[in-house]
Amino acid sequence: MSAPSSTNRSITHGYRRQRLALLGLATLVLLTVALGAWQFSRAMGKRALADAYARALAQPALPWRGGIVPGDFRRVRLHGQWQPANELRLDQRIANGRVGVEIVTPFRLDDGELVLVNRGWLPADATVPPPAGNDVELARWPRFFELARTPPVGNLFQNIDPTRYAAWRGGAEPVAYARALGEQPPFVRESGPPGLPPERHLAYAATWWGMSLIGILLCLRFYRSNRPTGARDDLA
Repeated sequence: MSAPSSTNRSITHGYRRQRLALLGLATLVLLTVALGAWQFSRAMGKRALADAYARALAQPALPWRGGIVPGDFRRVRLHGQWQPANELRLDQRIANGRVGVEIVTPFRLDDGELVLVNRGWLPADATVPPPAGNDVELARWPRFFELARTPPVGNLFQNIDPTRYAAWRGGAEPVAYARALGEQPPFVRESGPPGLPPERHLAYAATWWGMSLIGILLCLRFYRSNRPTGARDDLA
């Protein structure tokens, strides 16, 4: 009598392990589906961002002396004075496969408010030319993630936001961040909406959902190959 009981326990234990394995595989499928949906939503967000950028690009430059900050990506002509004595450098930036710095120079508007203008990328050892031209494109503040806060060394920053600049120079926080427009060698300047293009996120979504499909097929095969014999016979 003990042998059949032991065999039944072994079979029950085997079925339990199979169910747990199937549950784990199904969980991975759900995870890849969710990751694909996340990448797809990011693609739609980037597409909306690109549309907003195109609309802003089609408008003429707006004279800006201060007051209400125009919308994202709006091209404006700043009225006021450059403050090169208070400029900073963003370290470890890459352009054309080379590591260098981005030069960020404050501009004081006629109403006294500050705008930080990213004038572009230079090699770290390059001489910084004086500012030229007041046409800029308003941008969103850079997004960054840090494992630990990195204070500036002199005027060399790892990342920048309004609070950091105000703490470094004193006074009120800058009201906006912008990118300089036009050619000014030796600067390398970016153009277009920030971040990855929507097509890249769509490719990521397709990859995750492809993995989901493979996982579903594996789940079905695993389930069919591990059904009790009686259940297989009933469906035969």
